[in-house]
Amino acid sequence: MRHRGSTSGEVRDDARSEGEAGTTGAARYGLLALVAAVTSAGIWLLMIVDEDRNIGAATLEMAIKFTNLTVVLVGVIAAWIAFGRSPGRARPIAHLTVIVMVVVTALVNATLLDPGLPSGWWGLVDLFQHYLIPVAVVVLWGTQGPPVDVPRADLPWTIAVPFAWLVVVLTRGSWTDRYPYDFLDPSESGRGTVLATVIALTASMLVLALGLSSLDRWRGNRH
Repeated sequence: MRHRGSTSGEVRDDARSEGEAGTTGAARYGLLALVAAVTSAGIWLLMIVDEDRNIGAATLEMAIKFTNLTVVLVGVIAAWIAFGRSPGRARPIAHLTVIVMVVVTALVNATLLDPGLPSGWWGLVDLFQHYLIPVAVVVLWGTQGPPVDVPRADLPWTIAVPFAWLVVVLTRGSWTDRYPYDFLDPSESGRGTVLATVIALTASMLVLALGLSSLDRWRGNRH
């Protein structure tokens, strides 16, 4: 927990309020960015080498699969936190977005997908993208990361990327009959179930964003 019970604690909180993760925190976010980049590259290469996809198809799959997209964004935002010096208004929103996305990734994998690990290299990248990276994102935010106490008026922006992803994959699926996950495929789950799933996911992400932002604001205001 982060406190303001001493002068040094206040200095640390002031640094956090300015968007600085601190030297150690910045280094760890830099490491997270590297891990996410290597994991993303590994997924992309495995799709080309192991699944015989061409470069274009593999690249498209990086955007169509929510987990793949999440890992890419984790790398981008972690690098932004590690090396950026002017967080402004956008970075807390982007940071909260990736926290929400990794938590959703882990929960959906555990409840709607097969949580088991495949064999070989796929098992290794699956371990990182579904388990290790989500845990690292949440732990870093909770211990050394910059705050994500986003104003409530800006909270809808934190789910803009996952909501846009849902719109894109559902629209694409209606044209191609290809969906990245069975629970989004009307032919597998039924239109009513898919609609209910989309509503539940969207509402859950917004509630999660509100909860995390409120928690960070509460912790920052403790004396």
